Amino acid sequence: MRRRIYDIFLVLGAIWLIVGLLIYGKSSIWPLGFLFLIIGLIGKFGRRRGGRRW
Repeated sequence: MRRRIYDIFLVLGAIWLIVGLLIYGKSSIWPLGFLFLIIGLIGKFGRRRGGRRW
């Protein structure tokens, strides 16, 4: 279930970053997309604690 949440953060961050940089140009929207993207990457590739290891 957690992987799905981080996948949502990855997709949302990528879309927000692309829209913020390409469409709106000099707006302050893209840092929020960058933040979502970083959260998604940390969650997806970060160290897992406990549970099953792959």
